[in-house]
Amino acid sequence: MTNMKHILLVALVLVLAACSSTPEKKDNQKVVQQGGTTNEAAIKSFESAAAVYEKSEGKNLDQVLRHLETAIDEDPNFGKAWFNLGVIHELKGNKDQAKSAYEKALATAPGLGGPHVNLGMMQVEAGDVDGARQFFDAAIAADNFNPAAHSNISVYFRKDKDYAQAVRHARLSLAGESQNLPAYANLARTYYAMGAHDVALLVCLNANKIDDKNADIYNIMGLVWLAKNDVTVAIGQFSKALSLDANHVPALMNLGAVILNVRNYEKAITLFERVLALEPNNLEAKVSIAVAKRGMGNLDEALAIYEEVKSKDPENAFVQFNMGVLEHEHRAQNAMIGIGRGDAPEDPVKQMDWTVANMEQALQHYQKAIEHYRNFLAYEKEGNSDQRNDANERIEQVQKLIDVTAEQIPQLKQQKIELEQDMKAMAEEEKRMAEEEKAAAEAAKKAEQEKANGGAEGQPADGAPADGAKPQ
Repeated sequence: MTNMKHILLVALVLVLAACSSTPEKKDNQKVVQQGGTTNEAAIKSFESAAAVYEKSEGKNLDQVLRHLETAIDEDPNFGKAWFNLGVIHELKGNKDQAKSAYEKALATAPGLGGPHVNLGMMQVEAGDVDGARQFFDAAIAADNFNPAAHSNISVYFRKDKDYAQAVRHARLSLAGESQNLPAYANLARTYYAMGAHDVALLVCLNANKIDDKNADIYNIMGLVWLAKNDVTVAIGQFSKALSLDANHVPALMNLGAVILNVRNYEKAITLFERVLALEPNNLEAKVSIAVAKRGMGNLDEALAIYEEVKSKDPENAFVQFNMGVLEHEHRAQNAMIGIGRGDAPEDPVKQMDWTVANMEQALQHYQKAIEHYRNFLAYEKEGNSDQRNDANERIEQVQKLIDVTAEQIPQLKQQKIELEQDMKAMAEEEKRMAEEEKAAAEAAKKAEQEKANGGAEGQPADGAPADGAKPQ
């Protein structure tokens, strides 16, 4: 959403001065409806507020506030004074008082668009982006030439992918304020979203002629050059944006994403941590840090961050997709090769048990991956066709891995049974052969002993004849 709040103190002085003469009754009603007044004292106090604001460069807000309150005391129906009173209260951080003043401005001057715009921006800041749209629509209904309202409405049409209307409202914003840089930025973003990268770049270059120190314009040019596959120039544009505004969150996120893609994980984490220092609840930055952790092999740390994000936003499509990648490409593969389970046993049967257990663990991770990819498809609301196609292709890949693995597990179990049987048969055969060898050895030993014993009894001593022999 473009930050297009109205701060019109100086500009309104000229309008009010032109209305200072006493008008006819009919014209007076029109003046009041448009937020003006014919009360000379009220006009004088308003002009004093504008002068103090300009001279102090917007710093002496308390004195500005007092002049505006005096103007309202002089004319309680002075709509523009009420509006600017709301602006000053908001600058001072008095949100409730600002809202009350804006509502009073609308009650007294229905023709003012500015209060609608600022109430809409307050809704945006409160996180109700959809609810803010009605205020911007109301601003255009009240003041069809309101540049801030047209610029913000253009954002909604861009998000709806109604690019023709997005361009139309961005150009209407520029028609109302030709040097409106947020409108230029929004127009460039619209052409970028349309894929008209050269036109988007031309819009940015035209904006640079107005102000060559606008960080948002350089950030958009970085996106354009990235789309044109010139990563080096894109990095230069994002870096330029950050040199102009070190706290420019989109540039930090975009540069971090580029650095992450070239696997400079530590530098990417540094950039995303800078985002979190500015926006502690930026879930995209948290997920990006987890992706970097995953790339560094710190899977448990990555998973912990994903779970944290999921607990805060259960339907976050971005985290669901990345959790799918973690389960699919990392945890399942690690389980398959037994990382974290020690070395494979030397015993072949135990080794097969170890392998089957690895595969069964991998199957669980594959099933989780499919669940996360499907959740992504259910929660993804932007209609990102490329990423949706990627998720569907991943589901098909993982399902094939599940089918193959599920088919291999019973085969391995059967092979284990056969191996056990073979090993048992071999053991029995070895035992039988050992027993036969033992029996044969014992028989041979016995025969040898018998042979030795038999020779001593049958041999005559001193040449005498054996028993039973008689001399002849």
